[in-house]
Amino acid sequence: MIKRFRFGTPVETGAVPVKPELQAEDFTGLKQTERGFKGSLETEEIVYGLGETVRGINKRGWLYESYCADEPEHREDKHSLYGAHNFLLLSGKRQIGFFFDTPGRITFDIGYSKADLLEIIFEDFSLDLYVITGDSPEQVVQEFRQLIGRSYIPPRWAFGYRQCRWSYLSSTEAREVVKKHKAAGFPIDSLYLDIDYMERYKDFTINPDALGDLDALVAEMKEEKIHLVPIIDAGVKVEEGYDVYEEGKEKGYFCKDENGEDFVVGVWPGKCHFPDMLNEDARKWFGRKYHRLLDRGIDGFWNDMN
Repeated sequence: MIKRFRFGTPVETGAVPVKPELQAEDFTGLKQTERGFKGSLETEEIVYGLGETVRGINKRGWLYESYCADEPEHREDKHSLYGAHNFLLLSGKRQIGFFFDTPGRITFDIGYSKADLLEIIFEDFSLDLYVITGDSPEQVVQEFRQLIGRSYIPPRWAFGYRQCRWSYLSSTEAREVVKKHKAAGFPIDSLYLDIDYMERYKDFTINPDALGDLDALVAEMKEEKIHLVPIIDAGVKVEEGYDVYEEGKEKGYFCKDENGEDFVVGVWPGKCHFPDMLNEDARKWFGRKYHRLLDRGIDGFWNDMN
């Protein structure tokens, strides 16, 4: 069973395509506080969830944050990494899941300050809370997957060996890497192309000096059953005449700062704007740009700097 409760004025994230009706009665398993929620943890209860983060499967005994950062050191004393997956599953005598639908910063104190206490603290206490109950952990997870939609299933080749580094500077170097793998009898299913394949690191462009023969390279790799996977950064270079920048600015598709101006941040190309991925039209606009590479035979992408 899934119930939805609303607090404050949530930002629409698009995480839940079809929303259950809002509930008015008290929700199960948590008590509302001034800054978030508190709940008890039973002695033998296991806490699953939070997706890409450190430590073990059971998340008890640590402090976690949904506050994404480009963190290169995945040590056990870290509190946040790349991803924010705001789902917890409590499994023991009870089977109950909580999904906190908000793009804001959240702190999860899972038996860290006190062994039998779960506390969730929000920087901005505005969210939709989904409470999911079932007879087993599997049933709760199944209900959650039905709520947010089916998981993306990668193609079979994506489970093979994928060669990636920063960076291959030319198609000649890419071919040499594949040649050496073959000579060594080392299987390879895909080869990643980092930022140097682009023209001055601008999204959806090709550096003619590095990969002027992209179509030929794609065809050669397909003959070898190897997939090229180019990087796409979220930062769009601020440059007059660059069509992706010009279109995004004209249509208002970039994230805004506190003054309502297009937010500026430094990424590989220099000054950049970020597409507002909470804007459905902006998502579709940016997503359609991938056809510039898809139409040339590329069938995998490395999305970064987001």
